[in-house]
Amino acid sequence: MKLSRRNFIGLTLTSGLYTLYNNQILANSNLGIKKQKVLVLIEMRGGNDGLNTIIPFRNSIYFSQRPNISINNSFKLNSMLALNPMMGSLLPLWEEKKLTFVLGVGWPNPNRSHFMAMDQWSTGSESGVGKGWLAKISDLIKNEKYLLSLGPTGSNAIEGAKVNSLHLLGNEKYLLNNPNYENIEIANNRKSLKKFLEIEKFSMNKIIELKNKMQKLPSDIKLPKGQLSKQTSTALKIINTDFPPSFIQMELGGFDTHQNQIIRQNRLLKELSENIYALKRGTEKLNKNVELNIVVTSEFGRRLKENGSKGTDHGSASIAFLIGDIFKEKFIGKYPDLNDLDTRGDLIPNLQPNDLYGYIQNKIWG
Repeated sequence: MKLSRRNFIGLTLTSGLYTLYNNQILANSNLGIKKQKVLVLIEMRGGNDGLNTIIPFRNSIYFSQRPNISINNSFKLNSMLALNPMMGSLLPLWEEKKLTFVLGVGWPNPNRSHFMAMDQWSTGSESGVGKGWLAKISDLIKNEKYLLSLGPTGSNAIEGAKVNSLHLLGNEKYLLNNPNYENIEIANNRKSLKKFLEIEKFSMNKIIELKNKMQKLPSDIKLPKGQLSKQTSTALKIINTDFPPSFIQMELGGFDTHQNQIIRQNRLLKELSENIYALKRGTEKLNKNVELNIVVTSEFGRRLKENGSKGTDHGSASIAFLIGDIFKEKFIGKYPDLNDLDTRGDLIPNLQPNDLYGYIQNKIWG
């Protein structure tokens, strides 16, 4: 279990919200049933190449700048754009108008550092400073449930809310039964550290409490293989509880494809697509009163021109995905103009992440 550093101060003031929330649920148990809205954020860590995700299959510049890594065999989405051939799992959602592709999304002056770029996307701010974008929405809608991270490294997107953000790692019982006594001894003379450790213990107990509520998934829910599958399984088990959190974060790493991009990215996009489909269809099969929406982002895209290692280097504008029954649009934004690059040779975005977040917020919560 990992405690978010950014909302340490907020946690000292809001830990009692769990009790308040549970009491409120009991008090309102006889009211009419209302769909529980759950937003799952999946982060493609490393900088996914948007040009080989949504492919401009009629654009000669794309093929001339990528003689070794361009893709010919793809699923046509319209007269100009096609879907990576390893992402066929998403086609049923596309045909049902439950999948929207966000084109040309990125910052006007993108930072090519993974860490800074992730902070920019996580906060919805070019400075990379402030509350996470999911934390901001959580506060705005007066969410009283925790925000939950299932990814191995967690995400700043859920940090800074007025309520707890929890990070499920799987070793909570061990940590709770084997406390760091050295830190506790030091904490006796440091009030802030002592309070931090108390909150950490509280958070571990909450994670264990959540895990105790999770049950085995029905046998008709099939999960794909790969590193993301465990997170998908856990997310579905949490969605299957009575009161799932409104915000869940997941992550898939490996998209920093400087070398041998075709093999590496295609494998990851296949795994990602299969897990998105399993998460959406699995939630439908659970027959729970849940409105599931999925947002898929990456901290930046890749450059138009391939490098000497049959890969691509850090760039700017890329592709995001929106999955859910409310997302009826085929596309949002415009595909980058391959004739019009910035001074660094990067694609120029037309839609900023913070504008995308505002669109998501209005679409889901009105």
